[in-house]
Amino acid sequence: MRPFRAVVALLTVAAALGAAAGARAQQPATGLLTGVAGDPEAATRVFERANALYAGGSYDEAAALYEEIAGGGFENADVYYNLGNACFKSGRVGRAVLAYERALRREPGHEDAATNLAFVRGRLADRQTTAAESAVGEALDRAYRRLPSTTLAVVASVAYFGLALVFVIGILRGGGGPWIARAAWMLGVVLLVTATATAVKVHAARSSREAVVLEREVAARTGPGDDFVIEFKLHEGTTVRLREVRGEWVRASVAGTDLEGWLPGAAVEAVE
Repeated sequence: MRPFRAVVALLTVAAALGAAAGARAQQPATGLLTGVAGDPEAATRVFERANALYAGGSYDEAAALYEEIAGGGFENADVYYNLGNACFKSGRVGRAVLAYERALRREPGHEDAATNLAFVRGRLADRQTTAAESAVGEALDRAYRRLPSTTLAVVASVAYFGLALVFVIGILRGGGGPWIARAAWMLGVVLLVTATATAVKVHAARSSREAVVLEREVAARTGPGDDFVIEFKLHEGTTVRLREVRGEWVRASVAGTDLEGWLPGAAVEAVE
């Protein structure tokens, strides 16, 4: 498992507001700093205190400070990454998975968060797998998950205009040569793959939300209530997709399986 990050580049509230310095050796904090919301300098001081607490082994206290920073609007990927590490060290694996997922939502290419998330998931009671079985398939699946939909859309746009340019050149040259056909074929494949991947990502983001189980064990039932039959049980750290909300209950499915049932809403928290 990779260590926490002692240095963060920027703490942001929709835009970069201030730089956070590396962790310094300090005495353990006795309480939370106040006035973090909207104040990058205060957030930076809290971040440094949290890093010092983590380095000193006070993981619960460090996690509380990282949560205060995020709650104040400074939702930086490194803040969630450090929060995930602190939660894991304090034995709260569900909170750790949730924090790593949130780090990756804000920075899909965050290698350390992805590595630690895979490490924690490999030790969960409910082992979750993807459709990729081979090493190559797993690498491709991970690369796809880390690519933002905006990046895919840019690549698709470049391929589209490149394809249009190749066709124009071909027309002007009266059909062109073999290289025109090869270029058109390659750009067409890139356009098809990236456009499809973009559409799938956008549809998945809009059609359902992911959430993480935070309780040690929770029963999934056939309906929204304790009087319904238990279908299966899930455990802390399992990621589910929220399909429907009805009162204090949510209908959720488990990725990679055909499992679907109703869970108490308080047992899970959405990745946002």
